[in-house]
Amino acid sequence: MNILIAARLAFARIIATKTRSGLTMLGIIIGVMALIALVSVAQGATSGIQDQFKGLGARNLTITGTTNQSITVDDVIEIAREPGVDIVSETVSGRATISSNQASTRAQVIGVDSDYITVVDPDIFVGSFLPNVENTKDARLIVLSSSLASDLELDAYSINSTIAVGSTEFTVVGILDDADGFGSQGSAYIPLDTAFKYVAVPPYLSSITVQTINEEIVPEVTANLTSLLKARHNISGEREADFVIVDASQLLDAIGTVQQFLSLLLGGIASISLVVGGIGIMNIMLVSVRERTREIGIRRAIGAQQSQILTQFLIEAIVLSLVGGIIGVIIGEIVAYFLAQLGQWNFALSPTMILASLGFSMFIGVVFGVWPARTASKLKPVEALRFE
Repeated sequence: MNILIAARLAFARIIATKTRSGLTMLGIIIGVMALIALVSVAQGATSGIQDQFKGLGARNLTITGTTNQSITVDDVIEIAREPGVDIVSETVSGRATISSNQASTRAQVIGVDSDYITVVDPDIFVGSFLPNVENTKDARLIVLSSSLASDLELDAYSINSTIAVGSTEFTVVGILDDADGFGSQGSAYIPLDTAFKYVAVPPYLSSITVQTINEEIVPEVTANLTSLLKARHNISGEREADFVIVDASQLLDAIGTVQQFLSLLLGGIASISLVVGGIGIMNIMLVSVRERTREIGIRRAIGAQQSQILTQFLIEAIVLSLVGGIIGVIIGEIVAYFLAQLGQWNFALSPTMILASLGFSMFIGVVFGVWPARTASKLKPVEALRFE
């Protein structure tokens, strides 16, 4: 029997039994839909996080201390002298109660120098970032993340209004766009010298951000800074360093690993539904073989070969699983799109994932269609003709 003729007969049989075929495909539809939606969510969410990390800058290194007194202002002076270092930005941080006229909350208060805006490039929603106030002592200006501004019931019209950090009044000069500023959620930014007076103890720093001349020398600069700081902090031999240096590529690699793990985990969970759908196809096909025993007997009596009967039933199983897979892909992509809109992460069609889902659904059809097809092809013509 020609494959095309067998496929046409399979489609005709499916159309003739629409309700049964629909219920048979339901397991495959749900399985493929879950597979597409869950993997798309994992990829979209981690892709959004990767985009935010990229916003930190591929040339940037972040040095943080393992204790509150690990890195100091003097370290910054020496780091700035290292070959390949372009800009060095220092930050301190502490938690404080921040109050507006409408609300109050505890939040992270970060003190930054004038180079912070160049190195990190935070996105401003309204107003401006901190002006260059390095030489102005006790400049009580503050920039809020949009989530913190929302907690304080402030909006775009609150620029130049006054809020309190502890018992000290600050003037709001800007609100950040949290969506594009990774790490800014729930934080407030004030000048470094002011932070040393209200939320931190000089000369100790929370972190140092180093921007290199180009991306290619990041590993070299990392190694040089590691040696420099170990020497300055009298760390030798196997003694554990009191600082950590991280670059954006390391963070992106870690996120990529997490994304692959999540995709495999969620894909494995969703694949269970596909296996259940395959079992449903096998059950229905076995019932179909029993119902069509007499038809099979007639076909065998007029010369149909076992291979032709096997091919027809196998193609029916594959068509059921493939059509179910196509419907599942369409529904899955629609669900993934709405979830991406709801979660505000990236949405993108993945041809590889679509082809893999359809291929897997066809594989399920073959695996679970072989037994019913083989059962049908093994029927003896005489016994099949006698079947009532």
